[in-house]
Amino acid sequence: MHKIYLSLLLTSLTYAQSVSFEEVLSLSLQNNKDLQQQKLNTQLSNLDIKTIDSINYGKLSITEELSRTNHSGYVFNSKLSSREATFRDFGFVQQNEGIDVQPKDLNYPDARNNYNTKLIYEVPLFTGFKLSNQKDILKLQEKANEIKYNLDKKELSFEILKAYNSAVVAKDFTQALEKAKVAITQISKSADAFHKEGLITKIDVNEAKVYELNINSQLIESSNNFELALAYLRFLSSDDSISDVQTLENITFEIPQENLLYNQALENRDEVKMQNIQVSATKKNIEIANSAYYPSVYSHLEYGFNDNKLTLDDEKDYYMALIGVNLTLFDNTRDIEKQKSKIEYAKASLNNEKLKDAIKLELQKTILNLQTKEKILLEKVEAKNLAADVLEQSKLLYQNHLISMTTLLQQEANFRKNEALLIQARYEKSLAFAKINLALGKNIKEEKN
Repeated sequence: MHKIYLSLLLTSLTYAQSVSFEEVLSLSLQNNKDLQQQKLNTQLSNLDIKTIDSINYGKLSITEELSRTNHSGYVFNSKLSSREATFRDFGFVQQNEGIDVQPKDLNYPDARNNYNTKLIYEVPLFTGFKLSNQKDILKLQEKANEIKYNLDKKELSFEILKAYNSAVVAKDFTQALEKAKVAITQISKSADAFHKEGLITKIDVNEAKVYELNINSQLIESSNNFELALAYLRFLSSDDSISDVQTLENITFEIPQENLLYNQALENRDEVKMQNIQVSATKKNIEIANSAYYPSVYSHLEYGFNDNKLTLDDEKDYYMALIGVNLTLFDNTRDIEKQKSKIEYAKASLNNEKLKDAIKLELQKTILNLQTKEKILLEKVEAKNLAADVLEQSKLLYQNHLISMTTLLQQEANFRKNEALLIQARYEKSLAFAKINLALGKNIKEEKN
């Protein structure tokens, strides 16, 4: 009796926390680590764009340089920079000693400390449109990351649908085998009763028990498959509380004509959008290669103080404003880089056309696949109904001792086989619709809402 109660308790716990497809889908999309990483990639792209803006604003820095040296050139330059140079530093005190005399004060000065405090602002004024084109490419990259996020979301949704319906199918198989076990148990009990009355032989009883044992083995395997399917759902959703699923999730919609179907796919498919971005980015790379033919203009502004000690004395300050222009007159690598950029653009354009052809083929295959699965499902429904009728008639014939136990068990096995094929056909039809939905670039969750 305790074992019966324990079995009932375990069964109730097993089916305690049932989840729908919408719940699993919502949890999985919320908790998926790959989608979270893709969001971070989008944030990184946005920061790269801000980096280009920051370069255009220039760079402001403050520098403090402290040195001590007896190097004659550095000592003289530091005195001159701090406006402390005298004629003595030039060696004029020895000017009466002749023109070939090496002035000691100039060549062998005492060691000197030098503090150079300066504020520097550098900004590119013109880069041949290189920075603006790079910013455009980074914007395209940011958009590509957003589209990649949507694509990953759609593909994950399809994977969740497949995993969820697989769990439902495993559950249906298990429940079907549980019913089969009940039916076989009744047949086995009937065989025992007939044998006691001497109406059948021991062989019939043993055949029924063997079949019952095989059903038990299949039930154990099916239950394990169900648990494995639930484990995968728990992995996808990051929810360890999932212990049961509800009914099979079917995505059905009216399929438009083939030409409209193809146009919808081209409009919605994220792969097409990403490939279009790739084409635009490679075209921008050609413009970046052209920037090498333009002059670059840059500026350098500096304000500072120079002395043998730290100071902000305006007698020791200085400033420097510089504008530079750099124009490359000859560099054959520019032509090579431009040619390479044009080749990459041509490759991206070809890949774009290749992708469109692949989408057309994919749509044709998914449509044919759905048509096949729908026909198969109709056949499996009829086959199961006929197998059920045959089984019921076989039970009556066996009770009237008109057929053998072997024949009855064969009809039972045939019915269970057709029942399993029907469950599988429903699952495959649900995936066939979902594959068309995915081929059209639509999101499963949006379709449900």
